Amino acid sequence: MSTNALELIEKIGLLPNVNVTNPDIAVRVAQALQDGGIDAIEIPLFEEASMDSLAAVRKANPNSLVGAGTVHTAELAQKVVDLGVDFVVAPGMCRETIQYCLDKGVAVIPGATTATEIEIARSMGLHILKFFPSELNGGVKMINALRAPFNDVRFITTGGVNFDNLKDYAACKGVVAAGGSFMTPARLINAERWDDISELAQRAIEISLGFEMGHVGLNCHSVGEANATAEEFAKIFGFKTREIDISFFGGSAVEAMKKPSFGANGHIAIACNSMKRAIYDLERRGYKFRFFKNNDKGEMIAAYIENEIGGFAIHLCVKY
Repeated sequence: MSTNALELIEKIGLLPNVNVTNPDIAVRVAQALQDGGIDAIEIPLFEEASMDSLAAVRKANPNSLVGAGTVHTAELAQKVVDLGVDFVVAPGMCRETIQYCLDKGVAVIPGATTATEIEIARSMGLHILKFFPSELNGGVKMINALRAPFNDVRFITTGGVNFDNLKDYAACKGVVAAGGSFMTPARLINAERWDDISELAQRAIEISLGFEMGHVGLNCHSVGEANATAEEFAKIFGFKTREIDISFFGGSAVEAMKKPSFGANGHIAIACNSMKRAIYDLERRGYKFRFFKNNDKGEMIAAYIENEIGGFAIHLCVKY
């Protein structure tokens, strides 16, 4: 389950942290998050009673992604693994805790904010780590700095992440998921305002995905026609043109195809923060894809939705 849990966390892109000791309330919070589109939850074990909440959420949501946070020791890791959690989050680099989870095949996400801690994690085969407290440790700037020598390491960020800075974390290539209690504030839990929690989950998803207009692709029937089309846009609006193997661009918003591709009229590219997040979200909502394109590095650069809109094919692309 280890790899699958980490992959699913990356696809969801958000990891709500719910510090609740009442099992019934914990189950209601988990349901509110699911209703808002986030089927993942981390319950920190700050108090002994939190174990009851963790057990209740696990039992009520057998197919959801449920994890235990603030797991300090191997003994505590054993207890939560016995409950059937999908992942374990440790505040630091406790080798015994990490090794126990690895031996049991359970995903473990230890905390690391320094080069030394990252080196230890990598030596144990771990490449997805917790960055806490994120804002106090430099946030996105520090994550980018750490990834210069450790570009195979990425982070789940918590601590100071909120709706004001979520956009920055969501756009950071070194961030697997943004976590915290900002999606499940205590004031809403205490007031049992479940619909409001669902709305916050939806808002977080929208920010995390970051959908925005990428470019419009126009189907042309020859190299000459495509070049002339791009040049015309450049002439009118002062854009620069550039050529790639299949098309000419007039600026960044217009692509003229050298020969017709998907779509009766062409295509519309919608940019996103993460292809994995975007595909997961759209498939979760019932949309299907008909074609995927990777670059020479094996990275996905386009994913075409099955249905056309207004004679245009629709594909996702990553923001740069």
